Amino acid sequence: EGKFKSCKSSRIVAKDAGCSQSAVSKIWTKYKQHGKVVKGKHTGRPRKTSKCQDRKLKAICLENRKCTAKQMRNKWEMGFTSRKAKQKPSITPKQKKIRLQWAKEYQSWSVDDWMKVIFSDESRICIGQDDDAFV
Repeated sequence: EGKFKSCKSSRIVAKDAGCSQSAVSKIWTKYKQHGKVVKGKHTGRPRKTSKCQDRKLKAICLENRKCTAKQMRNKWEMGFTSRKAKQKPSITPKQKKIRLQWAKEYQSWSVDDWMKVIFSDESRICIGQDDDAFV
């Protein structure tokens, strides 16, 4: 846009930009029509790999430059991909209230009081009795 506003010819702009005069003319026409340069639809064969997969493949290639194409394909096909862990659901207002109530109830406990607690992770523990006694 700046080059056109400075009244340079499309030939000079093309030379400065390192592209053809017809490309400059097409871009200027699109700018006049839309007020901005709108990218056209991509033509050609659709991509088979994503940009992320391209980076992964490049990393495999650079990892061992003496690797054969077959070895690289085997590493690629093993399917080791990075994934984001699924986000845990937030706790509900009811759960917050229960947790706060529990914390307030036990906030005055001393270390000695906590030493008497067995944290079981909700597993059933039977000490000195048959397992069948707590059914």
